[in-house]
Amino acid sequence: MTKEKKLTKEDIVKLVDKPVKLPSMVNDDFDLKKFAKTLKNKFGSVRVPSMEDDPSEYISTGNKALDAALEGGIALGYAAEWAGFSGSGKTTLLQILLADMQKKYDAVGIWFDREKAWFNKRAEELGINLANVIVVDPIDIQTVPDAEKLMKEILTTIPDDKYKFIAIDSISAFAQEGDKADMGKKAGSLHKLFRAIIPYVNKRTSLHFANQKTFKIGVMFGNNETTTGGEAPKYYSTYRLGLNDRMAIKDDKRGGEITGNWIEAIVDKTRLGPNRRKVIFPFHFKYGIPYYGGYARLLVNRNYLQAKNKDEFKSLKQNTVKFGDIQFSEHNIEKFLETHPELDFDVYPEWKEDVKEEKIL
Repeated sequence: MTKEKKLTKEDIVKLVDKPVKLPSMVNDDFDLKKFAKTLKNKFGSVRVPSMEDDPSEYISTGNKALDAALEGGIALGYAAEWAGFSGSGKTTLLQILLADMQKKYDAVGIWFDREKAWFNKRAEELGINLANVIVVDPIDIQTVPDAEKLMKEILTTIPDDKYKFIAIDSISAFAQEGDKADMGKKAGSLHKLFRAIIPYVNKRTSLHFANQKTFKIGVMFGNNETTTGGEAPKYYSTYRLGLNDRMAIKDDKRGGEITGNWIEAIVDKTRLGPNRRKVIFPFHFKYGIPYYGGYARLLVNRNYLQAKNKDEFKSLKQNTVKFGDIQFSEHNIEKFLETHPELDFDVYPEWKEDVKEEKIL
């Protein structure tokens, strides 16, 4: 009887490192790209990502800091939810996005004005071409099924190669269906709405909807904030942004008149970068949202600039920042960037490590 040889540690390592050729489960002559092309001709949307460059085009929120937090703005071909309390700038941001898409791509705007918040004068001030917008009044879209029917009619009529910007302002304002207020039924209708229209959101379409923040009843501990519409907005949106009113902006030269709010924007969901990024920017009732507003604060948070007084700067009571020996107001950041273009980032800047000087002995 032959005695079996005991494997040593070296033998086991050799066996593990030795490549094992498995039988091929796929024909070596199979051409995936050719197969995908055949499927595309048959079904219309099949593709191999390596065969194309990044096809995404972006529109700007009108604020440099928020665009950076979103890694370049909002990519076309996706849905975005903008949630916030009344007066947090939701409608203004949506109109700024519409104006930018019209400017870049001559897009058609489709505005579902459920909250009766559309004013021609305000829209023109923000740069919107009124001749290229369809505004749907509340009387025509009282319920979610009404909006679904009309939206499908519009999307199937406008050519696919035409750029389209769709805004629902807001999903919170849809009326109840039937005689009783049934939030579950409304949430189900929103699921059905998104399932029906998402397939029409192609690479030349941008879908946005505002959502109202409200409070949970009877919640005494923890976060009692919530949004309307159930879970549908979370599932079907690629971008989810929360807008919070941080502090009023007062004009001391005009007797302390409130002229706007500081808004904190939180990126709750995105596919292009980490979630929960925060930026803070001013929202002026008359002038809207300045492009460079809050950008200096972003650079402070990423350690490229320093606040003169950290506590007061954080509480929005003071706006002086430092760059080495230079001190300036955060409102003059645009002028500062002219001489320091290295701090002009298009995407969210990496954390800047402190440079420690070596001691010379």
